[in-house]
Amino acid sequence: MTEQRDVDRKREELRQHLNELEDRVNPKKVTNRAVGKAQDSYNEDPTPWIAAAAGVAVLIVGGIALAVFGRR
Repeated sequence: MTEQRDVDRKREELRQHLNELEDRVNPKKVTNRAVGKAQDSYNEDPTPWIAAAAGVAVLIVGGIALAVFGRR
């Protein structure tokens, strides 16, 4: 009977490990964790996020300005 208990225990350990692996690599869960971390980061200090958004806006406006006025 001890062998069967060992097999059952190992089977349960394997099931738990597989569930943990699935949680780590599931695309939806990975995305949710990343979004949560980004939201936490923004809520803690939005300054870097605002600066990055402003930088992207400058690059976009600059690119448009070059496309429109740079070819004249």
